[in-house]
Amino acid sequence: MGFAASGILHITTLAVTPESEPLNELEVRPPRPAESAQIVTLLTAGESEMRRHLITSSVAGALKNPDAKTVGLVAACGDQMRGAVIGSALPGGTGVLVGLRIATEEQDELTPEAAAEVAAPLFQALTAYLHALDVRFIQSTCDTQSPPAELMAVGFQHLADLQYLSVEASALNAQVSPELTFVDATELSEEQIVELVEQTYIDTRDCPSMNQYRIASETLASYRAMPQHDPTAWRIAQHKGEAIGCVLTLPFVDSNALELTYMGVVPSARGNRWGASLVSEAGRIAQQRGLQTVNLGVDQKNDPAQQIYERFGFTSFFGESVWGRRID
Repeated sequence: MGFAASGILHITTLAVTPESEPLNELEVRPPRPAESAQIVTLLTAGESEMRRHLITSSVAGALKNPDAKTVGLVAACGDQMRGAVIGSALPGGTGVLVGLRIATEEQDELTPEAAAEVAAPLFQALTAYLHALDVRFIQSTCDTQSPPAELMAVGFQHLADLQYLSVEASALNAQVSPELTFVDATELSEEQIVELVEQTYIDTRDCPSMNQYRIASETLASYRAMPQHDPTAWRIAQHKGEAIGCVLTLPFVDSNALELTYMGVVPSARGNRWGASLVSEAGRIAQQRGLQTVNLGVDQKNDPAQQIYERFGFTSFFGESVWGRRID
C-alpha cells in the first residue's frame, strides 16, 4: 500500500460487513462536503451530548479549513462509507483523536480484529498527517463503560478514567495555610516551572500512566497554546521561599468559569494537608476575575484529591475515559 500521487491512500482489504464479501478497494481520502452529516452521525453514535457537540464542531472545522491543524478522513469503497476519523494537532507534540469509527450494522459486536481492517489504514493516514505537524503522542476520550473497538484496534492504551467536577467559586474561601504563600508563575523562569511540574509528577496519583507518554515541557506547551491562557492565572505555592507546588488554571470568560487544569505538590511537601490551600487559591483566581464557577477533571482513582474536592462541595457533571499512544 502507499500514497498515490493524488494524496489518497488505496488498500485492498475485506469489507467490514456482517457477511463475507469479495475483496474491495478501500479508499482513504478527505471528506466531501456532502458527507458531513453522515460523518457526524457515524462518529457521534452512542456519544454523550457534550462529546456530540465537540465532534460536530471538529467535523465542521475539518471541512471548512482543510489546511488547518484539524483533519478529517473517510474510508470508502466506491460510494459506500466504511469509516471516518477526525484528529487535531496541538502544540507540545500532542494530538487529539476526536473520533474514529467504523460503519457496521453490528457495531455492538465489532471486534478489534474486524475493526482493524478499516481502522488501521484510516489511522495510518491520520498519523502521516500529524507526523508532519510534529505530533508524537495522541490521546482520545470515550465513554467509561464501552470503549470503541476501533481504539484498541489501532494500539491505544487505557490511561485513566476521569470525573469532571464543578463548584461555585465562592465556596472555595477556606483559609489558606499560613505556612504557604502564592506568587504568579511569571516570577519563575520557564526552566524553573518545568522542573517544578516534573517534580510534582513523581508518584502522582493523578493519571500516572500519562507520564510515560508526555514530559512536563510538552504538557505545559499544550496548556499555553490554549486561547484562554493567561500567565497570571498560574500560581506557585511557596514554603519558606521554596517552590513546593503549582496551581495552573484557564479563565473561560465567555462561560463565566475557571478551569483548574492542574495542581500538584512535590513529594517532599506532601502529607501537610496543603492540597486544600491550592484549591482555595484556584477559587481566589476565579473571584479576582469575576468568574462564577471552578471546573476540573480528576482521576477517579485519586482518592486524596477526590476527598479534598468533596469537602469543598464539588459535584460531578461528566465522566469519560482517556486513552493514548505514541506515534514516533
